[in-house]
Amino acid sequence: MAINFSNANLTLSQMREFVGELSDLDIGFQENDDISTDLVNGFIKEGFQKIVALSNRWPYYQATYGFTTVVDQRGYASFGRILPSIATVGISDIQQIKAVVNNTNQGNALVYIDQARAESIWVGTQDIAEIPAYFSIWANQLNLWPKPDDTYSMTLRGYRVPSLAWFSDETTAIDIDPQMQLPLINYVMARIFQFQEDPEMAREYMTSFERAVAIIQGQLTAPSSNRQLIMSGGLQLTPYDWWWSDTPNLRVLPGSPYPLGVAL
Repeated sequence: MAINFSNANLTLSQMREFVGELSDLDIGFQENDDISTDLVNGFIKEGFQKIVALSNRWPYYQATYGFTTVVDQRGYASFGRILPSIATVGISDIQQIKAVVNNTNQGNALVYIDQARAESIWVGTQDIAEIPAYFSIWANQLNLWPKPDDTYSMTLRGYRVPSLAWFSDETTAIDIDPQMQLPLINYVMARIFQFQEDPEMAREYMTSFERAVAIIQGQLTAPSSNRQLIMSGGLQLTPYDWWWSDTPNLRVLPGSPYPLGVAL
C-alpha cells in the first residue's frame, strides 16, 4: 500500500507498515513473524519521546489558552484551549507557559515571579486583591499575584504536552511535526537492526536519525528573521529623516560617528 507523506502525519499502523516494507521483516504476533508488533510499537514510542525531549519549544506544539479570573481566587488549574481548538485542558497538559496576558480594559502582560518570592510579598495584611500583575506556577497550578479583585479575561500562551492518543488509537496521526516522521522511521530501523544484532546497519540508521533531527531542530527553533539584511542606513524607526513636531525622529545607525549607534 502506498504511504502518503504529503501533509498529514502517519498513523501508528502506517508507520509500522512502512518499517516492515523497508526492513523486509514480518511484523506481527505469530510465532513465525520476525519481530513482534508490540516491540516495533515500543520502538516508535521511544523514538517519538526522544525527539519531543530535545526541546520544550517545538513550534508544532505552540498553543493558546483562555480563562476568566474569579474574584479573590489565586490559583487556576483548568483552561480552555483556543488554538488548536479543544474544549478544556488542565495545567498538566501544558508543557511550558510563555506568557500570561490580561485582556480586560487596557490590559497588561503579567510578569513571572518565583512562588516563594510571591508568598513573601503577598502575605497577611499585604495580601490585598488588585489587578493581577505577576504569575507563578506551583503544584500544577497557575497562581496570580495579587489575587484578582474582579473578573478578568486572560490569555495564556505556551507549549502543549504532546499527545500519546495515537499509541492506543491506531487511526489517530502520530502527534509530531511532519518533518520529523521520516527521521523517526530511521530511529525505529536502527532499533530493529540492533534487535537483529546487526550493529553496522543499526549505526548507519541511528547516525541518519541524529543528523536529520539536528538539522530540522536547528531550522525549527532558529530565531525569526523577519526582514532582509540592511547594508547601510540602519534601522529606521520612522520613515523620514526630518520631524514635524518638537520630538525628533530616532534612527539607529551602525558605527562611527555615532558610537552608541543612535542618532536624532
